[in-house]
Amino acid sequence: MIDIIGGGILGLSLAYELLKRHIPVRVWERSASLGGLMGRTRFPELDGMECDRYYHAILSSDHTLMSLFDELGLRSRLRYTTTKMGFYHDGRIYPMSTPLEFLRFPPLRLIDRLRLAYTILACRRIKDWRSLEQIPVAEWLTRLSGERTVRHVWAPLLRAKFDGDFSHVPATYIWSRLVRTTDTRTKGGSREVMCYLPNGYQELIDALAAAIRQRGSQIEVNATIETLQVTDGRVSGLVVNGHELPADNVVITAQTPIARRLLPPAATSVAARWGQLDGFLGIVCMLVVMRRRLTPYYTLNITDERIPFTGVIETTNLIDPQYVGGYHLVYLPKYVSADSPFARMPDDELRKVFLSYLRQMFPDLKQEDIAAIRIGRERYVEPIHPVGATDLIPPVTTDIDGLFLANTGQIYPQLTNGESVCAFARSVATQIQPLVTRPSSAALSLI
Repeated sequence: MIDIIGGGILGLSLAYELLKRHIPVRVWERSASLGGLMGRTRFPELDGMECDRYYHAILSSDHTLMSLFDELGLRSRLRYTTTKMGFYHDGRIYPMSTPLEFLRFPPLRLIDRLRLAYTILACRRIKDWRSLEQIPVAEWLTRLSGERTVRHVWAPLLRAKFDGDFSHVPATYIWSRLVRTTDTRTKGGSREVMCYLPNGYQELIDALAAAIRQRGSQIEVNATIETLQVTDGRVSGLVVNGHELPADNVVITAQTPIARRLLPPAATSVAARWGQLDGFLGIVCMLVVMRRRLTPYYTLNITDERIPFTGVIETTNLIDPQYVGGYHLVYLPKYVSADSPFARMPDDELRKVFLSYLRQMFPDLKQEDIAAIRIGRERYVEPIHPVGATDLIPPVTTDIDGLFLANTGQIYPQLTNGESVCAFARSVATQIQPLVTRPSSAALSLI
């Protein structure tokens, strides 16, 4: 038996992969619903319309997800869309969806555009990412794309992504991002094809949960894990909602700063190892539900440093609005460090600030265009991996028998997304399968 702490997409997909290997599991989720960051939000004021709390996309090149959809009977549910991308630069919007539009981007000279194209091609040719892990991203991009391209394109995007400071970011970040996104291009690079499930990732979450339960395993929500119990160097139990339960093997899928809080004094060395690399960016994201389309772009990147949010993500240029009550969904994300004023800003103030800048970008935006607004906040979203810090990433296994860690901080150099998370879950299941012990004779009944 393996106890999995966390009912997000990683915990559920890991549980499913272990069950495929005939290893029974129990899943514990602290909140009242499953899915974590990929869960849904509901708008009672809009006749109960539901949509993703945060924006997510499925790429046509996501091979692990596609095979998972096949296994769960979801492949036929997929809808495919050709999406567009734009750039907001110096108060103007420029389309950047086709090679011709790319070559017309005014801030760059012809040589700059050619070097930018070369950067993308160079990324696709690199197979061994470890050489990039030692190089700061700005240095590497300047070498390939040139100073002007870095100043007008890369630096503003990186500054927005990493809340101002990207000096510690390795070149692997851009490499991983470009390789994944360019995989969505059709032959010739003229169109970007993405796909989605009509009810979002919730369909995958529900299907995984159903498959887990159908195989005789249990999922418990509203279950707060207070601490692990360790006896003689191995896992011996869990304290759940104040009750002690026997446990032989535990996988924690929570982010490392949270995982460390679950460890007892007997696991001091493990806590120290996990603490070597536990930096994370959080996110504040304002979802604007609109009665009309705002732009034709799925992603509108922003290079104007005056705008506080990272981009304008209009997911209903991917998702058919019919699946979200006929409304149009616009997400305004901002990645934030722990000490960012935006991380501490009250919702009402954040709403005013973000709306003022959105109206600056779109002067024709009227109050009656807006049907509802939601603000989401998460403390641990984007793992921070500084230059040369790969060896500090904690392994899946630990010095305590039966204790394992599996979270998105270990996915590096891949970016955190549905594809990388599900692929990682398969890898973790393969790693721990030969290491799990037989269940103890103690009762395994749930509280």
